[in-house]
Amino acid sequence: MKQHNSLRVLLLVAATALIFSTIWSTTIAQAATSSTRIRFDKGATSAVVSGDLPANGSAHYVLYAGYGQLMDVVLSAPELVQLKVTTTSGHVLTPIPGISGSTGFRGYLPYSGDYYITVTAGSQAVSYSLNVFIPIRIRFAKGATSKTLTAHLNAHQGLDYIARAANGQILEVNATPAISGATLQLIIYGVDGTVLRSGMAEGSSFIGELPLSEDYIISVRAGEAATDFTLQVIVPQTIRFASGAYSGSVNTYLPAGHTQYYVLGAGKDQTMKVAISPKTGLKLVIEGMDGTVLKSANSGGASFSGTLPSTQDYFLTVANTGNSISYWMTVTIR
Repeated sequence: MKQHNSLRVLLLVAATALIFSTIWSTTIAQAATSSTRIRFDKGATSAVVSGDLPANGSAHYVLYAGYGQLMDVVLSAPELVQLKVTTTSGHVLTPIPGISGSTGFRGYLPYSGDYYITVTAGSQAVSYSLNVFIPIRIRFAKGATSKTLTAHLNAHQGLDYIARAANGQILEVNATPAISGATLQLIIYGVDGTVLRSGMAEGSSFIGELPLSEDYIISVRAGEAATDFTLQVIVPQTIRFASGAYSGSVNTYLPAGHTQYYVLGAGKDQTMKVAISPKTGLKLVIEGMDGTVLKSANSGGASFSGTLPSTQDYFLTVANTGNSISYWMTVTIR
């Protein structure tokens, strides 16, 4: 008798699982066929779709994205609307805490594949706009302290990038248009929402100390004119002295035509000495955080000795104009 009961239980469980599997497969299939595919233009990092919804109505979208990518979704509407991002299995994605609400999502994606975005209206009909962007990951070569990229922007178009950096590091970003007179807007913020440079700031350059160890999003926007542009991202290596020491050294391999960036803090009226060996093919540039130039690229040589004008961070740039080389650089401050 117990065997018959156990068999009935097993059959019931199997039948239930089959029913739910069939229902779930049908639901996923229906979602796939009823969803509008969002596609980015070639080279673009974002796409915008818009529509109209009746009261309590919903719109469904689907897009493909890669594992580990950051996806940002912003829903704009004059009335109450709800946004939901789900996987193909129906799992609702949890956004980065404290960032997203009912009309926004920002989060890292758990796999490469399709993701579903659902927009639902409240008790009133509504028109909406949905902006989805997935920034390009900037990766430095092993041992490098900078990365330079080139791209094209149409008028009023934007491109979005993302780079990882640590608390206390210096981040320098320069966006330079190729066409004289063309303007670029630079926006930088952390994935936690910390704004380093807003869209209200003038110019297309930034330099500052990072408040957190996290990913930072770098957005470049074109003005009235289309233009090619160059984006340079620098995170200089910090030169640190041992406790009680007056000097510190770095040993670096530098390919031909490449540049290495360093930073260290020093005080007013201290003496800084920089010695590089070997010197062949290397150029040294030194300037303060405030823009004060202590040694320019035109001064020649790969060494420096001088009194510092103020207490601040100082940037040392070593450019290789010759063949690939390994060099020692020693910095002494007294």
